[in-house]
Amino acid sequence: MADPRDQGGHRADEVLGKADALLARHRSARPAPRVEPPVDFPVLTDVVRDAPAPPPPPAPTEEQLAQIERDLRLELLGLLGPEFERLVEARVHERLGGKIEEVLGLTRKVLEAEVRNAVRDAVAQVITDESARLKGGS
Repeated sequence: MADPRDQGGHRADEVLGKADALLARHRSARPAPRVEPPVDFPVLTDVVRDAPAPPPPPAPTEEQLAQIERDLRLELLGLLGPEFERLVEARVHERLGGKIEEVLGLTRKVLEAEVRNAVRDAVAQVITDESARLKGGS
Protein backbone atom coordinates (compact mmCIF):
# COMPACT_ATOMS: atom_id res chain seq x y z
CA MET A 1 0.00 0.00 0.00
CA ALA A 2 1.17 3.58 -0.61
CA ASP A 3 2.96 5.60 2.05
CA PRO A 4 0.56 8.12 3.68
CA ARG A 5 3.28 10.77 3.58
CA ASP A 6 3.50 13.26 0.66
CA GLN A 7 6.69 14.66 -0.89
CA GLY A 8 7.03 17.43 1.72
CA GLY A 9 7.00 15.03 4.66
CA HIS A 10 3.49 15.99 5.93
CA ARG A 11 0.80 13.50 6.50
CA ALA A 12 -2.12 13.85 4.09
CA ASP A 13 -4.52 14.10 7.03
CA GLU A 14 -2.61 17.06 8.46
CA VAL A 15 -2.76 18.95 5.12
CA LEU A 16 -6.47 18.27 4.73
CA GLY A 17 -7.09 19.36 8.31
CA LYS A 18 -5.33 22.69 7.72
CA ALA A 19 -7.29 23.29 4.52
CA ASP A 20 -10.59 22.60 6.32
CA ALA A 21 -9.65 25.02 9.10
CA LEU A 22 -8.82 27.74 6.57
CA LEU A 23 -12.14 27.25 4.75
CA ALA A 24 -14.05 27.32 8.04
CA ARG A 25 -12.49 30.68 8.98
CA HIS A 26 -13.56 32.22 5.68
CA ARG A 27 -17.07 30.83 5.94
CA SER A 28 -17.58 32.25 9.41
CA ALA A 29 -16.47 35.77 8.38
CA ARG A 30 -19.52 37.98 8.05
CA PRO A 31 -20.00 40.04 4.95
CA ALA A 32 -19.86 43.81 5.34
CA PRO A 33 -23.27 45.36 5.93
CA ARG A 34 -24.91 46.70 2.78
CA VAL A 35 -24.76 50.46 2.55
CA GLU A 36 -28.00 52.00 1.36
CA PRO A 37 -27.74 54.92 -1.05
CA PRO A 38 -28.81 58.34 0.19
CA VAL A 39 -32.45 59.19 -0.23
CA ASP A 40 -31.85 61.94 -2.80
CA PHE A 41 -30.50 59.53 -5.47
CA PRO A 42 -32.96 59.14 -8.35
CA VAL A 43 -34.25 55.67 -8.94
CA LEU A 44 -35.56 54.17 -12.15
CA THR A 45 -39.12 55.25 -11.39
CA ASP A 46 -38.20 58.91 -10.77
CA VAL A 47 -38.40 61.45 -13.58
CA VAL A 48 -35.23 63.44 -13.94
CA ARG A 49 -35.67 66.78 -15.66
CA ASP A 50 -32.83 68.52 -17.46
CA ALA A 51 -31.84 71.99 -16.48
CA PRO A 52 -33.43 74.63 -18.69
CA ALA A 53 -31.46 75.35 -21.86
CA PRO A 54 -29.48 78.58 -21.83
CA PRO A 55 -30.86 81.33 -24.04
CA PRO A 56 -29.41 81.36 -27.57
CA PRO A 57 -26.60 83.84 -28.16
CA PRO A 58 -27.55 87.07 -29.88
CA ALA A 59 -27.38 87.10 -33.68
CA PRO A 60 -24.10 88.53 -35.01
CA THR A 61 -24.11 91.94 -36.61
CA GLU A 62 -23.26 92.54 -40.28
CA GLU A 63 -19.83 93.81 -39.26
CA GLN A 64 -19.16 90.68 -37.19
CA LEU A 65 -20.32 88.47 -40.08
CA ALA A 66 -18.01 90.32 -42.48
CA GLN A 67 -15.09 89.85 -40.06
CA ILE A 68 -15.88 86.15 -39.67
CA GLU A 69 -15.98 85.81 -43.46
CA ARG A 70 -12.58 87.52 -43.81
CA ASP A 71 -11.10 85.35 -41.08
CA LEU A 72 -12.45 82.17 -42.69
CA ARG A 73 -11.08 83.16 -46.10
CA LEU A 74 -7.64 83.83 -44.65
CA GLU A 75 -7.67 80.58 -42.72
CA LEU A 76 -8.80 78.60 -45.79
CA LEU A 77 -6.13 80.24 -47.94
CA GLY A 78 -3.54 79.39 -45.31
CA LEU A 79 -4.66 75.77 -45.22
CA LEU A 80 -5.24 75.30 -48.96
CA GLY A 81 -2.43 77.53 -50.23
CA PRO A 82 0.40 74.98 -50.08
CA GLU A 83 -1.74 72.29 -51.73
CA PHE A 84 -2.89 74.73 -54.41
CA GLU A 85 0.73 75.73 -55.10
CA ARG A 86 1.75 72.08 -55.38
CA LEU A 87 -1.06 71.34 -57.86
CA VAL A 88 -0.30 74.41 -59.98
CA GLU A 89 3.42 73.60 -59.97
CA ALA A 90 2.71 70.01 -61.07
CA ARG A 91 0.51 71.15 -63.96
CA VAL A 92 2.91 73.88 -65.05
CA HIS A 93 5.79 71.39 -64.90
CA GLU A 94 3.87 68.95 -67.13
CA ARG A 95 3.04 71.61 -69.70
CA LEU A 96 6.43 73.33 -69.58
CA GLY A 97 8.31 70.08 -69.99
CA GLY A 98 6.57 69.38 -73.31
CA LYS A 99 6.87 72.95 -74.53
CA ILE A 100 10.56 73.17 -73.67
CA GLU A 101 11.26 69.97 -75.61
CA GLU A 102 9.30 71.37 -78.55
CA VAL A 103 11.16 74.71 -78.50
CA LEU A 104 14.53 72.98 -78.16
CA GLY A 105 13.74 70.72 -81.12
CA LEU A 106 12.78 73.68 -83.30
CA THR A 107 15.84 75.65 -82.18
CA ARG A 108 18.08 72.70 -83.01
CA LYS A 109 16.60 72.46 -86.51
CA VAL A 110 16.99 76.21 -87.14
CA LEU A 111 20.60 76.18 -85.89
CA GLU A 112 21.46 73.15 -88.03
CA ALA A 113 20.02 74.90 -91.10
CA GLU A 114 21.91 78.14 -90.36
CA VAL A 115 25.21 76.28 -89.77
CA ARG A 116 24.74 74.35 -93.06
CA ASN A 117 24.07 77.59 -94.93
CA ALA A 118 27.07 79.31 -93.32
CA VAL A 119 29.36 76.36 -94.14
CA ARG A 120 27.96 76.16 -97.68
CA ASP A 121 28.50 79.89 -98.21
CA ALA A 122 32.06 79.71 -96.76
CA VAL A 123 32.97 76.67 -98.88
CA ALA A 124 31.50 78.36 -101.99
CA GLN A 125 33.51 81.48 -101.28
CA VAL A 126 36.73 79.48 -100.82
CA ILE A 127 36.07 77.60 -104.07
CA THR A 128 35.38 80.85 -105.91
CA ASP A 129 38.52 82.48 -104.51
CA GLU A 130 40.71 79.43 -105.28
CA SER A 131 39.27 79.12 -108.81
CA ALA A 132 39.96 82.82 -109.43
CA ARG A 133 43.52 82.46 -108.16
CA LEU A 134 44.16 79.39 -110.29
CA LYS A 135 42.74 81.07 -113.41
CA GLY A 136 44.70 84.20 -112.83
CA GLY A 137 47.93 82.35 -112.31
CA SER A 138 47.76 80.39 -115.58
